[in-house]
Amino acid sequence: MKKYILVPVLAALSFSGLVAQDFDTDPVVKIQNDDVKFTVGARMMADVAYYHSDFTPVKSGAALTDARIRTSMSYKDWYFYADFDFSKGKFAQKNIFLQYALEGLRGTHLFKAGYYNNPASMANNTSRGSLHFISRAAPVNAMSPGRELGFSYIFYNDHFFANQGVFAENMYNDQIAGFQGVTFGGRWLWRPVNNENHTFHIGANFRYANIATGEVYNNTLQTNYTIGTSLETYVDPTKQFVTATMPWAKNVFDVGAELLYKNDNFFIRGEYMYKYVTKERDDQTLFEANLGSIDSWGSLESWQKGNPLGSNQFHGGYVEAGYKIFGKAYGYSNSEGLLKGLDGQALEIVARYSYVGLNDIVDGERYVLGRDQYYPDGVLADYPATSLSIGGGNMHSATLGINYAFNKFAQIMLSYTYNNLDRDKFAYDENFHTVQARLMFQF
Repeated sequence: MKKYILVPVLAALSFSGLVAQDFDTDPVVKIQNDDVKFTVGARMMADVAYYHSDFTPVKSGAALTDARIRTSMSYKDWYFYADFDFSKGKFAQKNIFLQYALEGLRGTHLFKAGYYNNPASMANNTSRGSLHFISRAAPVNAMSPGRELGFSYIFYNDHFFANQGVFAENMYNDQIAGFQGVTFGGRWLWRPVNNENHTFHIGANFRYANIATGEVYNNTLQTNYTIGTSLETYVDPTKQFVTATMPWAKNVFDVGAELLYKNDNFFIRGEYMYKYVTKERDDQTLFEANLGSIDSWGSLESWQKGNPLGSNQFHGGYVEAGYKIFGKAYGYSNSEGLLKGLDGQALEIVARYSYVGLNDIVDGERYVLGRDQYYPDGVLADYPATSLSIGGGNMHSATLGINYAFNKFAQIMLSYTYNNLDRDKFAYDENFHTVQARLMFQF
């Protein structure tokens, strides 16, 4: 009887002062009988950061950047998981899914449905509590998919890992107009070396998204697709410096490659990401909507020449490494194909280089700041009325950090990041320096 009375009591204690982690540690609060196991976990991340920029200010300060409650329930081969975020004074739904496991031919088979990360990324599928850096790399933030509503099939054994699924492009189906788009994502790994002391994997990922949500503009549906990243920090998470918006986006293709090596005291891993965006619009309807107005054109062909439409492509990548000075050996998850976080008292130093390229500028076009637009030869003109160029910004980033775990629950992280920006819209901003620290507690 006492076993069941404890469930609401422990849950209340968790909500009152502690916060949940994703998949980083096995929660210490467990209630179970012969068939059912119930867990409650928590996580808190408090960050402080100081920024120095050339011209445009970035807001230094402190913030509660993560504050979660985690719950899970296991029954035989079934597993249910849910966690919710309360940081920044707002409630946000994070992961919530149901999973069924089947031990079968040549390995383990998992069937998963709910709201969780699209598999087409290594870094974005690594929980923040297992990261060895305060922020994920800029190209991951800008170009990798996040959580989506869908269904996945996962297979793994010691040497192979395959995770693929179908997802809704808009999880709540709450778009202003249009239809709920669909995406497919997958991640596939080969582990030629995988034992207690050494793991090496190499892999590829792919994602396709059909953009079908938007708003009505001149009697036609206008879709928009936006990508961007912060300066690898969460205290001021602004994306104004590196961001790209593409009206009339229709299809998004993401292709990536990754590798990871780890031994007991060292790890190195990296990803390359490529994104290709096609566009589609109803030119005839838009042309007819402008007839008789100041924006009227003589023919559909002349309107199309004055309003060109083309595809865009972007790329980026990162490489990061860590060396553990003391503590338990680095761990690796076969079931997720991911490096684990620090486990128990440990001290490590880490380094990372990343690049994100969101500039896709047509040769010969020049940017005019007053109109925030690109023009051929930099000449202000009403023809063409739009440009194919996207000046979202290119950014190189380098980070050095040191992390100390007091135990398996509490950890501090310190880092310095240098960002070098190349973007026409911020011509006076080139160098950004960030010193930041984090206190993390999770159970």
